[in-house]
Amino acid sequence: MTAAVEHIKKEIRSLGPDEIEALLRDLQNEYVLPPADDEAASIEAEWDAEIDRRMQDVIQGRVELISAEESDHRMDALFAKRGFERHSA
Repeated sequence: MTAAVEHIKKEIRSLGPDEIEALLRDLQNEYVLPPADDEAASIEAEWDAEIDRRMQDVIQGRVELISAEESDHRMDALFAKRGFERHSA
């Protein structure tokens, strides 16, 4: 790595936790890391396609949107049906 990069890394290590969190959020919002390999790229592309399909289902009214509360009720019922108690965080 270049001297400039090493200097930046040293400066980052001197930051407090709140500053590091803010820096990481800023970097994450500005930059997207490319997939590590072809398999990761393929998986990412499949997820992108799935997200697009689900968005189209919502836009075209093919699915029923429910509230978070209704989702919780349905999950509780599903867990109970299988003999488990669901614990909320």
